[in-house]
Amino acid sequence: MLLPACEINGLTTHSTPAAPFARTHVQPDMSLLVAHRRKRWPVIGLLAAVAALSACTVTTQVPISPTETPAPAAIEMRALSASEKTALAKALAQTVPNPTAAQFKWLPIATHGSGPIGYCGLINVKSKAGQYAGFRRFFAMVSKGPKGDYVKGKIEHIDDLPVTAGGSGTIGGATADANLTEANCKEWGYTDFSGAT
Repeated sequence: MLLPACEINGLTTHSTPAAPFARTHVQPDMSLLVAHRRKRWPVIGLLAAVAALSACTVTTQVPISPTETPAPAAIEMRALSASEKTALAKALAQTVPNPTAAQFKWLPIATHGSGPIGYCGLINVKSKAGQYAGFRRFFAMVSKGPKGDYVKGKIEHIDDLPVTAGGSGTIGGATADANLTEANCKEWGYTDFSGAT
């Protein structure tokens, strides 16, 4: 007995003699199979492209070793004007004993800066006995006034001398540590004090 040919989902079955528990052999119609694949091909291509691109987005960051750290950008410096030296001397001297006797030697300062910036120079102060201690490095935080010139500041550290806000000459939270002054000055680019005037 022959079973009739039929089509199921684009696949054509062929009649074969009937036998107990016989299977129907399914032979695909190639033109339908090709058409079916053509419909699915853009989807398959899109999935492949998405998979390829997602693999590209995975990145790893390799930490920079201490020897490979980029050099800091050079800071443009300029000399302090006479009016800036006068204003800064008055403001900075408030942190040492006998402020009116303080002597300063100045270094260039950053041309551009917003907010307080670190500044270093040399200062000579009188002790309570009236003797000058000799010029020593200082580290201060200075800032600009309304006209854009550096006129405000406070000394944070002086090599081997304690400083306070009141100028009493006693340690008031700040230390008299030369290493701290040197470290702060170096951080802000002040390493050579030979040109201080």
